[in-house]
Amino acid sequence: MSIFYFKTEDLDTVSLGDNGYDFPDLMSAIHEAKRLLAEMALDGIPEQSGKRLSVEVSNAQRIPIAKLSLELTISYAQT
Repeated sequence: MSIFYFKTEDLDTVSLGDNGYDFPDLMSAIHEAKRLLAEMALDGIPEQSGKRLSVEVSNAQRIPIAKLSLELTISYAQT
């Protein structure tokens, strides 16, 4: 087991994730980060193009090793 930390950024707050969580490997921690990101999206997706929700995964030494994000992009059709 390894310890991973999760830093989340939503529409108006940043949570540094002070508590570490045990996972068997990085892919398991990324799976948890995807779950967190989906949960954040349920609370509200960005309303402006270019805004995003994100979860950063750090190792036991608090070094960032992966970042997942959900970004709203609005494209207009040309008529």
